[in-house]
Amino acid sequence: MHAPDYCEAPAGRGTIAACSPLFHVMRRILLSTVLLACSASAAASRLVVSPLDGPADQPVSMRMDGLLPTQAVQLRLSMHDSGGNEWVSQASFRADIEGRVDTASAGAESGSYTGVDAMGLFWSMRPGPGAGQPSPLPFRATDGGLLFEPVPFRLQAFVDGKPVGEQTLLRRINRADVQARPLAVPGIVGNLYFPAGAEHDGRRHPVVITLGGAEGGISTANQYAAWLASNGFIAVAVAYYRMPGLPKDLVRVPIDPVGRTVDWLRKQPFAGRIGVMGGSWGGTVAMAAASFDPRLNAVVSWVGSPAPFRGIRRDVPPADFRAIDLPALRHRGRDLPFLPYSENINWNQPGEHAAALENAMLPIERINGPLLLVAGGDDRLGASGEMAAVAMRRLQRRKVWQPDVLLYYSDAGHLITQSYQPTTFRHDTGPYIPVGGTPAGYARADRESAPAVLAFLRRALVP
Repeated sequence: MHAPDYCEAPAGRGTIAACSPLFHVMRRILLSTVLLACSASAAASRLVVSPLDGPADQPVSMRMDGLLPTQAVQLRLSMHDSGGNEWVSQASFRADIEGRVDTASAGAESGSYTGVDAMGLFWSMRPGPGAGQPSPLPFRATDGGLLFEPVPFRLQAFVDGKPVGEQTLLRRINRADVQARPLAVPGIVGNLYFPAGAEHDGRRHPVVITLGGAEGGISTANQYAAWLASNGFIAVAVAYYRMPGLPKDLVRVPIDPVGRTVDWLRKQPFAGRIGVMGGSWGGTVAMAAASFDPRLNAVVSWVGSPAPFRGIRRDVPPADFRAIDLPALRHRGRDLPFLPYSENINWNQPGEHAAALENAMLPIERINGPLLLVAGGDDRLGASGEMAAVAMRRLQRRKVWQPDVLLYYSDAGHLITQSYQPTTFRHDTGPYIPVGGTPAGYARADRESAPAVLAFLRRALVP
C-alpha cells in the first residue's frame, strides 16, 4: 500500500506531521535557508572603527554592522606592553533589531567587563600569565627621545567562533604634529613641547609647566607636556630632582626651577598666561611654586597634597625609596615645613594633629588663579582624597574668589592617568607601595579627569 504523505493521527487536517517524509524535506529546506542567511550575514558584516589613528585620551567608536537581529558577536582587543607581554580583553554582545552592535550603546553580556561602556574593552584588558604593569600603555620614545611612538591595538570580531572582521588601531600619546626640543637654559633641566608652528607664529599661547612625581627624573613631566601640546598648549617639562645636576634624593629639594622657567618664559614672544601642573609630589611642588609666585595663573594637582609629607631617600631596598624625618622641599634656601609621620591619621578630621597640619600647609590661598585638584578617594599612598578636602577648606581663606575645582573619584587610587588604557593591574604595585583603587574606579577617573583638566586650563589661561 502507498504510504500517505500525511499522518492520519494525531495531526489535524491540513497539518504536516512529524512522521511525514515531506516534513523532513521541508525541515531540511528551512535549516538550509537559516544557515544560508547566517552565512550571508557573516559575509555582509563589517567592523567599523573611528578613528583608526587617534589620540590616546579620546574615545574610539567601535561597532559591527550587517549582523542578523539578536545575533551574537564577540569582540576581542589586544596590545603589547613595553615588555612585549600581550594584554587582551573580550566581550560578547547581541545585535539590535537593525543588526548592529555599538559598544557605546550595546551592553556586554559577558566577558572581561559587562554592561554598557563605550571603552570597556580598553580598561578591562588583562595580561597573559603573570602579573601586569599598573599602567601598561607603552610609552616608547621616538628616535629623538622626547616624543612617543603610536601604540597599535588589534580589534577582532567573531561570530560562532569564526573571524568576521579585524582592524588595527593606532593610539597616539602625542599627536603627529607635536614638536619638542631640549631647553638650553642655565638652572633648568627641561624640554619644550609645542604644536607645530606655535613657537614662531607671532601669537601668544597658553603655557603650562609640567612636573613629575616621586619617581624623579623628567619622563612623567615629558608625558604630561606631550599630552598638553597635543591639545593646543605650549608646555615645558621640568625636572626638580634625580637628574644630572639636581638632588638625588627628595630631601631639601629646591622648587626654584619652576620660578626660573617662568623667568625664561616671560622673555619668550610665544608665551601668554602661564600655569603649572604636576602629579603626586609634582602636584605638591606645583602648589608650592604657585603659592610663592603670582606670575603663575593656574595650577593643576593630580593627587598631590597641599601640605608636604616627609622627605624620601631613594635607592633604599626593598621599596626603592623610604620616608625620613627631613623636609622634602625648599624655597629660596628655606626649608618648607612638612607633616610629621603618624599612624592611621586622617588629616581631614579634627584632633590633636590640627596644629601640625596648620604648620605644614602651603599658603595655597595666595595662588594668583584657580586651583584644580584631582583626587582619589581610595588613595592609599598620598591620601589625596582627604588632603583635597583639606585644601578646599584652606582655599576659603582667599581674599579674591577663584573658580577652584575638585575632581573627586571615590573608587580611584593614586595612579590616575590621562589616557584610555588597561586599569586591571593599576592597584598592583607590590606590598611596599600600596596605591589603592579599583579597575572600574580608575577607568572612570581616567575618562572624566583628562577632558576636565583641559577645559579648566583653557578657561584659566586662554584670554
